[in-house]
Amino acid sequence: MNNNRLVSHVICFSRIAVIVSIFLVPFVLVAERANAEEELTYSMSRGDNLWNITERYLDNGFHHWNALIRHNNVTDPTIMPPGTEIQIPLSWLKIDPATVQVRAIHGHVQYLPANTSNLKTLSNDTLLKDGDKIIVGEEANVVLEFSDRSRLFLASGSEMELVKINKFSDSGLADTKVKLKKGRTETKVKTKNTRFQIKTPSANTTVRGTDFRVTVDNKNPAITRVEVLEGLVSTANNSNERNVKAGFGTLVEKDGTPHSLIKLLSKPEILSPPNYSRQLPVDLKWKQIEGAVQYRLQIYQATDKKTLLFDKIIPINRFNTSALEDDKYLVIVRAIDSKGLEGLNAEYLLHIDARPQPPLPITPKDDETVRLELPEFEWSAPIDSTSYHFILSEHPDLTKPIINNTEFTETKFTPEQLSPGKYYWQLATLTGNKKGPFGQIHNFTLKPAPKAPDLSEMSSGGDETNLTLRWQSGTEGQQYKIQFASDPEFKNILIKELLASPEFTTDRSSQIMYLRIKVIDVDGFEGDWSPAQQIEPLPDPWYTFLIPTVPFLTLFLLAL
Repeated sequence: MNNNRLVSHVICFSRIAVIVSIFLVPFVLVAERANAEEELTYSMSRGDNLWNITERYLDNGFHHWNALIRHNNVTDPTIMPPGTEIQIPLSWLKIDPATVQVRAIHGHVQYLPANTSNLKTLSNDTLLKDGDKIIVGEEANVVLEFSDRSRLFLASGSEMELVKINKFSDSGLADTKVKLKKGRTETKVKTKNTRFQIKTPSANTTVRGTDFRVTVDNKNPAITRVEVLEGLVSTANNSNERNVKAGFGTLVEKDGTPHSLIKLLSKPEILSPPNYSRQLPVDLKWKQIEGAVQYRLQIYQATDKKTLLFDKIIPINRFNTSALEDDKYLVIVRAIDSKGLEGLNAEYLLHIDARPQPPLPITPKDDETVRLELPEFEWSAPIDSTSYHFILSEHPDLTKPIINNTEFTETKFTPEQLSPGKYYWQLATLTGNKKGPFGQIHNFTLKPAPKAPDLSEMSSGGDETNLTLRWQSGTEGQQYKIQFASDPEFKNILIKELLASPEFTTDRSSQIMYLRIKVIDVDGFEGDWSPAQQIEPLPDPWYTFLIPTVPFLTLFLLAL
């Protein structure tokens, strides 16, 4: 009886073991197979537990419950605080094919769809998938967004293949692998626990929730540069692996050990222009960074911060351009060290409001002394200008303006009156109701030319042989130039003198002479000649008329 009962128990336990083994064997096999597979590292958050993870992320999750516990050597699945990391074989996850969206394009970008040989032009509505290749033209770039909201910027001259573009069902996580054949990427992986790999000819870079850059060397594709701005990046070549933390970079060669970590150069301090600028050209300046051999300057439209308009290597800490339209921009500057690693970003918001551009002054010239009674203002006409704002003042800061008029429609103007003195003036252009910035302040000195002496009030003196002329004096320090000629056109100059006072004495001439005088100002400027005046010749002596009669008187006296 006892033996029968024992046999019955053995048979029962055997049946139970068989049933259990039917359920357990798949988990054991899966766990063993997973040891050689690629895995996702998942960091547990508040509210996570192994059960809801298997239900949410794993394909047929109930069957993976025990296998997940064994695979991660979990002793108590009820005690797994936030931050606990578990490894999940990729083959266990719910995987759906995904697409990649184009978020921004600048310039000419093409793509080669998988299993085709015909290049197509990439556009904003293109959806990319596994196997598609992207070719970025010169002076062009593109921003791609993946299913987990990760974004990848692909720079000018780059070529990249989308090797694997998967998403883990509706979890928001993704498994992405791209191959960068040449060029440069800037990638922001936003979602924690997602997996993102960039493979280059010399390195395989894997990240989770980070901000980093990968560059294939232009001259030697066997060298890859990796720079990490946030998070942690694992980069490896054929035989070695290195973790790169935020603020550091490294070089990876195809067959060598990744270089030691190199601290990225600090962000430059941008000095000018101000955040709101009305000046053209835009003159960007930043402080020199010790150890920098070059700088990268990037300019985005600030409205979306995706469209990169400008991406250049600058050899010095300054850049000047007039190519930017009136708009708001995000300016990024970073230093580049001798190994080609690019440093931390300095970000700067710039609002350009420099149009319409001010007119260019034509007359008076800057610092000119105007010798007219009234100045004649003239300026250029910018395209699309409808009117001009004209300011004239006696003060360098244009306070208390003599003229402040926004309704000039012509490009020439002469004031009705203006006293001699120094003046300052400035112009702005209006296009409809939009007024552009004022141009530079220009100055001039109004100093009318000295008038010719009024010889109508000239006095004369002297005696029969000398002639003394006097005329009205000018201002202190002025000189006088006097000329005598035998003809009214002054082609034959008889006398010319430079005088310090308004008086001149000369011998009387026996012929008619013509006289003119001009004033020379204290700065050497010569005024106009006075109208010519005629000087009568020296009168003949009283006895001159007797000379012709002398021969007749002599004959008459001899005849007597």
